[in-house]
Amino acid sequence: MYIKPFQVLLIISLLFHVTACNEVPETPVSQDIIQTQAKITRLSKSEFTYGDTLLIYGENFGKEQSNYYIQLDGVADSDIQYLSWSDTLITVVIPQGTENGHILIKKNVSNPYQYKINKPLWIQIIDLLIKISLFVSLIYIYLKINKLWKRKHYREVAESQSLAGLTIYILNCILWVIYYIFIEEDINSMFDTSIYIFEGSILFLIGTGIFVKGQRRTGLWKLIRQSLRLERKEADYLLKKFFKPKHADVIINILHQLAMIDEELDKRELKIITMFAKEWNIDYSVDKLNKERLDSTENNYIRLRKSVENYIAQEPPVEQVAQLKDLIDELIKADDKVTKEEELISSEILPFLENYLMKEDTVKKYHVIIVPQLPEHENKIKELMPGSIKIQTSGGTAFSIGTFYSFKYADMICKQFRKHNLFTIVHTLKEDKNIDSGK
Repeated sequence: MYIKPFQVLLIISLLFHVTACNEVPETPVSQDIIQTQAKITRLSKSEFTYGDTLLIYGENFGKEQSNYYIQLDGVADSDIQYLSWSDTLITVVIPQGTENGHILIKKNVSNPYQYKINKPLWIQIIDLLIKISLFVSLIYIYLKINKLWKRKHYREVAESQSLAGLTIYILNCILWVIYYIFIEEDINSMFDTSIYIFEGSILFLIGTGIFVKGQRRTGLWKLIRQSLRLERKEADYLLKKFFKPKHADVIINILHQLAMIDEELDKRELKIITMFAKEWNIDYSVDKLNKERLDSTENNYIRLRKSVENYIAQEPPVEQVAQLKDLIDELIKADDKVTKEEELISSEILPFLENYLMKEDTVKKYHVIIVPQLPEHENKIKELMPGSIKIQTSGGTAFSIGTFYSFKYADMICKQFRKHNLFTIVHTLKEDKNIDSGK
């Protein structure tokens, strides 16, 4: 029967954990190994808690402590507080952090004497939760690896793993395992970190692409080098995403519409837009954006102005709007000529942006109004402009189409409605102070 690596890992972890849970060893330490010049005969109590006073009885301890000291499991020798020391009796205070184990007298080596720490209930609960967390970690790693292992033959799965990151991760875990073994003995942390080393190793192996179909005959080291080269190319992707300005996609769309307002995309205009799209890591597709323009039923001028209006409605940073204003001006002059289409739209959107930058409604505005001449005109206006507002002026009932920043642009809007035989005029808001909105 074939046993999967994960099943082996689970069995080993269970055996390891059962062994580790036996906190009080029952097998005495071999007397052949330890030189028993001093001898501990008994303790005042074999079970105690932090802060208790412990009396150690025996013989040949030495009349004075000198450079002798007591060793308790789980704490440094310097943490132990000595109350008295004689040849047959030593009195100490049990420090915080002492673990179950054996007590020894060092320098003048004694026999080990078993003891047990009665930890507070809350510490016992935490110890239990830590042991449970080891199994939780094991289950988490298994489920994570199992998901990837099933798909290890796919190139996309292999390329989703960072070999450089995993190498750093594994080395860091190895350092912690060494620390938990030789410096700060912690069997639980050592075992938990070892699980993550196993996880990192499996992910590293998948990341090499060695399981991808068609690459199994390629040497492992060659695959590693290929993966690292690919990773170097993609290393700054996330950074670019982090530093990409907010509304960057909207800005590229606005610039493209502006460049195409005269139905001609000059190569110098294309170069400017492409430069910013590449800097912001945006997929700039001329064909895609042109298709959106052709599919739209709106006039190109109206569509571009609406894009700028929606952008301003999101309250972008003032610095960004100022840069966009300069960029629009640069784009219009990029091909060394300003077409009538560019002149018309720029006369509208540049004051629009300027008004936002000023934070004050000081820019002169133009109001487009349709005055119905026949009863059926009202229905026609509502059909053409569902968002129009019925208003009362000194001259009677009218419909407000919108407010604009350029007379030329407002007049262009008027001409759109005059084609439908609707009486449309342009006037400044200051010309008629008796305009009231109505239903």
